[in-house]
Amino acid sequence: MYQLLIFIHVTSALFLGSFLVLPWMIKTIFSRTGDEIIGFLRMALSFLRSGHYALIFLMISGWAMVTGYSAFPSILWVSIAVVLLLLIGALMGMILQTFKGIIKAEHPRNHFAENLTKLRTMSWVMFLTILIAVLIMTNQSLLKV
Repeated sequence: MYQLLIFIHVTSALFLGSFLVLPWMIKTIFSRTGDEIIGFLRMALSFLRSGHYALIFLMISGWAMVTGYSAFPSILWVSIAVVLLLLIGALMGMILQTFKGIIKAEHPRNHFAENLTKLRTMSWVMFLTILIAVLIMTNQSLLKV
């Protein structure tokens, strides 16, 4: 059972790590035209939706490994880990909503241009949050109290 939990946890973490390219993906949207923007955003929507599932699997498998197979880590470590994962999920949701608004807009390119700063900021914050989460998750000793 432990091997299965490790597999699910690592696979979900790898999938979540693929979101590190999101700031650069957003940069490439302006090189697309008309229907290409809509197609790209629809692909990004499905990618973000599946990212939420990866987060759920990550939290469940992490919780199962901590409670069932190891000495309970510090409360500070658990709290920071949960907050970081919830923040990543919230940022994914906000980006998802912005993409949906752009798709539904009458002029998607103009609507995207209006939201570009917000999308860049959210994608970079998510980038940094994922990196911090990886650092915290792989170095429990940083937060031993």
